[in-house]
Amino acid sequence: DGYSFQNRFVGDYVLYGTGNTWWTPDAKGTTLVAAAVRSDDVTQIPLDHGVERIEAMGADAIVVGADKKDLHFQAIELTAGPRPSLGDRYTLEGASQGETRSHAFFFKPDPRERDNTAGVMALPVARAARPGHRQLVENSASILFLRRAARQFRPLGELEANESGVVDDACQASCVDWYGNARPIFLSKRTFALMGYEIVEGELGDRNIREKRRINFAPRAK
Repeated sequence: DGYSFQNRFVGDYVLYGTGNTWWTPDAKGTTLVAAAVRSDDVTQIPLDHGVERIEAMGADAIVVGADKKDLHFQAIELTAGPRPSLGDRYTLEGASQGETRSHAFFFKPDPRERDNTAGVMALPVARAARPGHRQLVENSASILFLRRAARQFRPLGELEANESGVVDDACQASCVDWYGNARPIFLSKRTFALMGYEIVEGELGDRNIREKRRINFAPRAK
């Protein structure tokens, strides 16, 4: 199924696998393939969940994918040993991706760390687990922020959407179907979450993220 095939160049590897991008998540695992681009070495890494997203995480990679009920963030170590291998994993229970298109994920390296795999990542999520195609008609519930330090994940929390009083304007100003409407934004030292008509600013700390302010551009009810 071409719609569920994911691939990404990260460092000296091309990684690829398949997942549940558009259909109802299931418990079936898959295999991530890491093929070296400068040699004939190929490493197959079994996973117990699907591959819905592959992204660069500094010099390493991260695979995001769901099973029947949970969303998993799996680090792929590309620089820790002679061959690619599984690293730390964080599981968000009862969740799925809120937006599967490429702009939804962002990784901000941490300049304070000597390790070039450390930083903060963010991704829109939805509750509970749902088929990927629901992103075309539903908004994300929140944006999840994770810190990676010493090759370990630490959840920082979420910036949540508030849909109370939102009016459907039939895509006159914003439309989830065409280009997606949820993404994290790291602007200099400031951190934002765009979710539909809302922009939420968060204060990012070493151990958590908290909401500072928000603004909503949704049309007013007539």
